[in-house]
Amino acid sequence: MGGGLSWRGKVGVGGLFAALAAFAPGSAEADAGDLALGHHHKEKHEKKKKKEDAAGTGGSGAAAMMGPRVGGHVAAVIPFLSVTDEDTTVIFGDFFDLGLAPGITLHLNERWALDFEFIAYSRWRFEDGGRPASVSTSIVLDPGVIYDFGQFKGGLRLAMQVGAGVPFNMGVVPIIIKGFPITEHLKWFVELDLPFFVTGAPGDGGFSFSPQIQTGIAF
Repeated sequence: MGGGLSWRGKVGVGGLFAALAAFAPGSAEADAGDLALGHHHKEKHEKKKKKEDAAGTGGSGAAAMMGPRVGGHVAAVIPFLSVTDEDTTVIFGDFFDLGLAPGITLHLNERWALDFEFIAYSRWRFEDGGRPASVSTSIVLDPGVIYDFGQFKGGLRLAMQVGAGVPFNMGVVPIIIKGFPITEHLKWFVELDLPFFVTGAPGDGGFSFSPQIQTGIAF
């Protein structure tokens, strides 16, 4: 027999190799299946996360949600009192004044906005004693900043009157705004403006305070 394997040994070794050969392909296939399953699960998880992120930001991403948005408004303006260094007058008793106020609003985020507004006024001053009735038209440029407090909005505008015969002037306008939703992107609003102006001319100077109501549609 020498040092060779017996027939039982040969059969045993052959069986071992056969068993290993049969086991190895199955193991490789199992490993490949596990890898494929893991990759599929990862892709499914990533897709689900993307959907959740999109739902949380309205489908446009966080940057689009928080970024600037352009809106605007158009309104009627009615000054109801005028106090100057010369006299005090009231609407209907001494004058009637009507303004038209279009504006473009840049919403910087959910709270802050920049508002670029101008108001065209047409004023009829009634006859007073020996002073005849008079009419005039002027424009006020009054851009400003607005903050949303939740229940209402507040802000501050810088203003300048322009027009024929208007003296040097500069004004500040504190504002309070209350909005009433009409649709998702449309509101009716009422605004209280408190414009205070300082005026000047060579050898003369003065001031004016003319509270007014503004109401219209914002979008």
